[in-house]
Amino acid sequence: MECIFHFPYPNTRGSLWVNFNSALLWDVFAISTYFTVSLLFWYTGLVPDLATIRDRARGIRKKFYGFFSLGWTGAAKHWQRWEYLSLVLAGLATPLVLSVHTIVSFDFATSMIPGWHTTIFPPYFVAGAVFSGFAMVLTLMLIARKVLHLEEYITLAHIESMNKVILTTGSIVGVAYITELFISWYSGYIYEQWAFFNRAFGPYWWSYFGMMFANVISPQFFWSKKLRRNITFTFLISILINIGMWFERFVIIATTLARDFVPSSWSYYSPTWVEISLYLGTFGLFFTCFLVFARLAPVVAVAEIKHILKTGGDQYIGKNATKKH
Repeated sequence: MECIFHFPYPNTRGSLWVNFNSALLWDVFAISTYFTVSLLFWYTGLVPDLATIRDRARGIRKKFYGFFSLGWTGAAKHWQRWEYLSLVLAGLATPLVLSVHTIVSFDFATSMIPGWHTTIFPPYFVAGAVFSGFAMVLTLMLIARKVLHLEEYITLAHIESMNKVILTTGSIVGVAYITELFISWYSGYIYEQWAFFNRAFGPYWWSYFGMMFANVISPQFFWSKKLRRNITFTFLISILINIGMWFERFVIIATTLARDFVPSSWSYYSPTWVEISLYLGTFGLFFTCFLVFARLAPVVAVAEIKHILKTGGDQYIGKNATKKH
């Protein structure tokens, strides 16, 4: 029989179409749109800096940066259009953050599996995304700040402000965890109650309490201003939160699927060497991309801090003049 192809997968019946009511299909559109807008936002912010490098480069580097700087000259019209486009892309990205993580949560919430079928997942996933995102940015930013000597640009005030966001979103995530427990108890649904009892006291108890400590308890240390401005402590907490958010996904998926409605199908999940290799490979891919970016482009957007250059220059000249006298 002739095989007829229908995007996004082949079939032999000729009339098989995707289900537009499924959250899985919404993921395709939401994530692809989010990725496209984020990529454009990131690249647009780089254009003035790429043009600056182009003007100082020679040979093949000049051609490379000249191609990606899109003919930028720094004219007033270019700045006007750049700021307008940045504003539009920021406006698009903000609701996309909400939509993407809400739709991803629908993959779980629209199912009938105990522990997943709950309406708190959308706001819970959005807060968790901001929470883990800030922690990951802090982890990378603090390393780059130290290695590239960016202390004058990334100050303690910036780090403290990010820690305040982590404290706020971490508290929201903690409220979501507690709300889940309350809903399972208040519902009176024995399967839902069993799902959460199993998370806390079942064979995966270590992942549940690890998640609770890393995501709920550890950010509360940032109520102290001294700790919010402590670089070493902030770095350790950011690493701990990254681990805790991994535990969260593990708790949601592994602990729920390992104990379903039928006791005869219960099992204990153990990753294979293939799964471990793929997981470690994602680290390699990410850090390769990050290090290539740090090598080829400014890690701090020069165009966004140009307004402080005059003040910084005056301070530098004043210090040198004092030393000479």
